[in-house]
Amino acid sequence: MAETLNILHITDPHLHAHRDAMMRGLNTWESFKAIVDRVAAGERKPDAVIATGDLVQDETRQGYVRFRDAISELGVPVHCIPGNHDSPRVMAEMLSTPPFHFCGTCKYGNWRLIMLNSAVRWDDGGRLEPAQLKMLEATLEANPDDYALIAMHHHPVPTGSRWLDGLDLRNRDEFFAITDRFPQVRGVAWGHVHQEAISTRNDVLLFSTPSTGSQFLPNSDVFMMDSKPPGYRWINLQPDGSIETEVVWLS
Repeated sequence: MAETLNILHITDPHLHAHRDAMMRGLNTWESFKAIVDRVAAGERKPDAVIATGDLVQDETRQGYVRFRDAISELGVPVHCIPGNHDSPRVMAEMLSTPPFHFCGTCKYGNWRLIMLNSAVRWDDGGRLEPAQLKMLEATLEANPDDYALIAMHHHPVPTGSRWLDGLDLRNRDEFFAITDRFPQVRGVAWGHVHQEAISTRNDVLLFSTPSTGSQFLPNSDVFMMDSKPPGYRWINLQPDGSIETEVVWLS
């Protein structure tokens, strides 16, 4: 009998080569490491991790080494995709050896994770290139009996913040034209927006996860920071195709 899959969703740590680097008044390494340590010490253990981009702010190999060494402590597969601040080339070089996986798809029980690369060079907004859309469609067509959780960096639905919604997934209509055709798609997760949100589309759960660092103020026309602490999300994938999820804040 299939069992519940516990997925840890972390996003937007914005690590640097130097562990004492600050970003918006926060040491991003310390907040990221505190979250990893909390998960490692807790009773709730992940079966896998999805890391949805902006893992490193300065595109350095040392930044990815820092991420790799810290998250390896959890001892589970880690599925990584790039964000607009990452170097996809360096990330692929540093995070493609098991237990790390760069983009692509992987099967767990009767669930399939589909990790899409929405990063576009020199653009803080995102786009799924034709190869990514083709991979998504082909994977869903070939695996009709697997429930699907799709993850990307950029948000495919509006946040209500005018400045942030100018940096969204620019070809969202092409993305949804594919996913709307396949009933096995049960969830879509992303980062980028540095805030918690959840909604539905055709019974598909759509949700963003807070950064392991600082957060953006929701529903703001201009860029503003929120006072909420670092956070992460648990995604529980049930054998019947349902999803249970909750955000945990680092107090």
